Parts: sequence; structure tokens; C-alpha cells
Amino acid sequence: MLKLTGALLIIGACGLLGNDIARAYAQRPRLLRSLQTALQLLETEINYGATPLPAALKLVATAGDPQIAPFFLSVRALLLEPGGKGLVEAWKRGLEELKYYTVLTERDLEPLAALGGILGGSDRQDQVKHLQLAREQLKGVEKGAREACSKNERMWRYLGFLLGTMLVLTLY
Repeated sequence: MLKLTGALLIIGACGLLGNDIARAYAQRPRLLRSLQTALQLLETEINYGATPLPAALKLVATAGDPQIAPFFLSVRALLLEPGGKGLVEAWKRGLEELKYYTVLTERDLEPLAALGGILGGSDRQDQVKHLQLAREQLKGVEKGAREACSKNERMWRYLGFLLGTMLVLTLY
């Protein structure tokens, strides 16, 4: 009875590990799509609303995905603190935090990295062009993430349970 319970625990733990890895593959395209939507909203606020950048970042954070919102709020907070960081430094630190707290990779965030030096430092039309370019690049990254998801998500779900079963058969 104790061996059966141990075997079920091993299979269950390995299955949960596989599901966790599969969930990360499924979450990446959704987060990339949320970033595109947030950049679209930021573009609208800059172009049509002529909203100052800190206010625009707050609007994007409140209207956006809860997993992406801390990035915009962090950048805004760094901009507004006394003796605050410049936008380039604030944007860079925000991207580092976003990479740390989400399943997005360095490659996923490359299109956003260049925006830190552009936003707030040029005229509206130039900022809008760079935001559109970043959105297009994110679409390409999202396409790659969707392909990786379709290839790997199901494999990891099965692989977790199969690994657990293999361990049980090996150990018992």
C-alpha cells in the first residue's frame, strides 16, 4: 500500500512538473499579444491624446493585462521618483523585472528594448512609427511562440507523466 502511494505521488509530481512547463509554452503567445495591445494603447495615448508619458503609462497599466501592468507601473514609478531615472534606465529596469516575473525570454523582449531610448525623446510621429515597428516585431515573435507552443505543449504534458511512470518502474 505504501509503495502504491509513493508511486502515485511520483507520477503525480512529474505530471505536474510537465504541466507547468507546458503552461509556460501556452502563456508566452498570450503575453506577447497583450504587449502588442498595450503598445497599441500607448500609441493611441501619445498620438491622439497627447498624454504625457507618465500618465499614458498609468493608463496602459490599468487597461492592460495584469501580468504586463507591473512593467508599465514600474517604469512610471522610476520616472516620477525624486531625482528619478531617465526613461532609458527606467525602461531597461522595467524590462528586467518583466523578464524575471513572466515566462517571456530575452528574445521576446528585444523589440521593446529599443523603445526606451525613443519614447519621450522625439516628436509624436517618430514615436508612433517606432511603436508600430515594435508591434510588428512582436507579431513575428508571437508567431514563433505559437509554433513552439503547438510543438511542445502537448509533448511536455505527456512527458511529465511518462517520466513519472518510468521512474516508478525503475525504482520498484
